[in-house]
Amino acid sequence: GSLLGDKTRMTELSRDMNAYIRPSPTRGTLGGVTRTTNEAILLCEGGGYNVVLVETVGVGQSEFAVADMVDMFILLLPPAGGDELQGIKRGIIEMADLVAINKADGDLIVPARRIQAEYVSAMKLLRKRSKVWRPKV
Repeated sequence: GSLLGDKTRMTELSRDMNAYIRPSPTRGTLGGVTRTTNEAILLCEGGGYNVVLVETVGVGQSEFAVADMVDMFILLLPPAGGDELQGIKRGIIEMADLVAINKADGDLIVPARRIQAEYVSAMKLLRKRSKVWRPKV
C-alpha cells in the first residue's frame, strides 16, 4: 500500500545503512497494524534502532491498536482533508500524544493554520489523559 509506494519515493533513505523500511500488509487485521507489528518493533529495538516509526493503514475507529505499542502516538492530518474535525468524531484524537498537520506549505499554509487552530480549540474540550502532558498541535 502506501508505505510501499513511499518506500519507492524514499530512495535516499532506503539506501541508508542506519535505516530499515519494512512494508507490512495488514491482510484484513483490524487495528491499523499487522498481528506481528509489536514483535517487529521489539526486533528493531533489539537490533539497535532507537527510533522506530510505525504507520497505520489509515485513520478510523479501528486504527488505534498501535497506540499501545508505541511511546508516542502521532495523529498526522492533511491541511485540506474535508471535514476538519473528523478525528474528534472518530475518537482517535483522544489517544494522540501529538497532532501534526503535514503538507503545510505553498497554497496550503492558510488551510493548515486554520486546521491547527480548530484542533487546538477542540482539544481543550477533551478529557486529559495525563496530568503532566497535554497533546500539542
